[in-house]
Amino acid sequence: MVYCSIGYRSADVANSLVKGGFSHVYNLSGGIFQWVNEERPIFQKNQSVKSVHPYNKVWGKLLKPEYRNSL
Repeated sequence: MVYCSIGYRSADVANSLVKGGFSHVYNLSGGIFQWVNEERPIFQKNQSVKSVHPYNKVWGKLLKPEYRNSL
């Protein structure tokens, strides 16, 4: 399972893994931002968390404010 913020970079990684001979490769379509915006559960160190770090204010606009970790 690979993922990134919006799913674009992780799609490239997933394709590279498949080309490299790996099977059972999955990409989180839409990335972690879509996952969180859909109110799906997220964990850090086996603990439930409610927000993710958006990298910067521009990327932060892709997250609902309640799921945006402080910058």
